[in-house]
Amino acid sequence: MDHGFNEKFGLSKLAANHARDIHAMCTDVAAIIFPKALNPPTDAIISAVSTKLIQLVSDLEKRLISNVHSRSSITWEILASSGFLREPDLIDFTLARVAEDHLESCLEFPIATFVTKLLDHSDSNIADSAQTLLAAESLHRFGSGNSFLGLSPELLHKLCWRVVAALEIVNGGRNSEIIAATKSLISQYSEADRAMDAARKIVHFAHGAELEEFLHPDVAGLRLHVAALSAHLELDYDHVLHLLNAQSSAPYALMLAACAVEKDHAIRNMLLFSGNRTSAHDFGIFEASYAEITRESAFEEIGYWAAERSQYLASGKTT
Repeated sequence: MDHGFNEKFGLSKLAANHARDIHAMCTDVAAIIFPKALNPPTDAIISAVSTKLIQLVSDLEKRLISNVHSRSSITWEILASSGFLREPDLIDFTLARVAEDHLESCLEFPIATFVTKLLDHSDSNIADSAQTLLAAESLHRFGSGNSFLGLSPELLHKLCWRVVAALEIVNGGRNSEIIAATKSLISQYSEADRAMDAARKIVHFAHGAELEEFLHPDVAGLRLHVAALSAHLELDYDHVLHLLNAQSSAPYALMLAACAVEKDHAIRNMLLFSGNRTSAHDFGIFEASYAEITRESAFEEIGYWAAERSQYLASGKTT
């Protein structure tokens, strides 16, 4: 009796998988018992990240394989066991999208009427970018199978070829049609079509009162607000999303101080995004010290955050 024995998953394969899993378990258990983060990820965050990663892989499969009918991902288990899905840049991207979803839910109008008004802007760069932003937001929110459209070109390239490699393992060989479809997707991909890049372009060409309005997320919308903070503070767009969605509103408060936002305005913004998470302790510290923070000291501290992020994304480690 073989009890479902399959030679592909014989004793050697089974033993190797479990031996390899020991190291992964050590890492996971250590992260739970001795977390580096002040606020370890909740079950909800872990579930949301897993869901988005599965969706990413599945959407790419459907784009690269013309006759795929499976509702579930073909390559997910292979990619998950290979360790690729734990790479810092991919997890960082996915966490940023989870943060983006949460922050958008805090706004009454995720696709702001402010952006619609920019379609008639006298500066064609801003008008064209507003059209791109609205289209990208629509795809992000309503489109099916488009989760990969927010990836950076580098991350898209890496994820595409990892999916191809996993498909080759599943199929037992190379497939020229899949390779051709992958090359076509990568060559046709335009970073300029991403919502974040359109928002950054609008901020770059705007001036005066418009720039001031970008610091009001309830007016300008999430993406223009994040893009304005990113440009002003010289922080990566996704980094700003992480900071806005932190368990404490302190990082956001310091960013607003660096942008010379008045205290009452800062309070409104903080309550908008994290009112239900801001503790009395955090708010007491804000009340006592916000007015005393200089722009120079705020910029200096934020500069350390940017340096630490660059190091983490490059090596997966922080100091």
